[in-house]
Amino acid sequence: MINVNGIIARYNEAFGYTAMKVAPRIIKATGLGVKNALMSNIPVYEEGKTGIDDKTRHAHMTFESTLDKDVRFAFGIPARESGHRALPFQKPRESSPNNFIAPPPMVSFNRGKNVVRTAIDRSDYEVVEYYGMKPYEITLQGILIDTEEHLYPQELVQTVNDLFAAPGTFRVISTIFNDLGIDEIFFDSGFQVNFVEGYVDTVKYRVRAISVANAEYLLQGY
Repeated sequence: MINVNGIIARYNEAFGYTAMKVAPRIIKATGLGVKNALMSNIPVYEEGKTGIDDKTRHAHMTFESTLDKDVRFAFGIPARESGHRALPFQKPRESSPNNFIAPPPMVSFNRGKNVVRTAIDRSDYEVVEYYGMKPYEITLQGILIDTEEHLYPQELVQTVNDLFAAPGTFRVISTIFNDLGIDEIFFDSGFQVNFVEGYVDTVKYRVRAISVANAEYLLQGY
């Protein structure tokens, strides 16, 4: 079993001090009343409402293939039948949804505009032509831990690799994605898997994606 301090230490070693602010949020989301000085006055991630089925109703972030709806990757914290949330990376002893890869990854978004800037000869001015918004550039990163044998988490690494290598786009179900108007993404670059120094059972991963719109939406919006 990995205790609270062990989880925080792994985030710190993988991503630095900033990630230590993320780990307590994930731990506090379990609702187990774990005491820790880092957890005071920290907002808790809301429980995701995927509306798909009981297997993923506790997921904070779900990616569903647009080519095959049976291909689905969920990130979240499993729940026990009693209603309490399990600690991150700890499988609940009671039967419950348990097909999560890991707790929700840390996500960052970047976006620009399609513009052409033309300088006016012999002046301090320029013409700016606006052609619409660029897609979001999205980075997801997190850690994977083998909590059973405390060995290299081979199956989890293979699962994350499958997520990146899968063809087509993914419909994404997550509060922050929905708030930004992102319904569909494509994993396009920057897939990395690295060991976390000092923890043989832990690896960190990073993957980049871009937001996309399906052809039907583009035609309707034209």
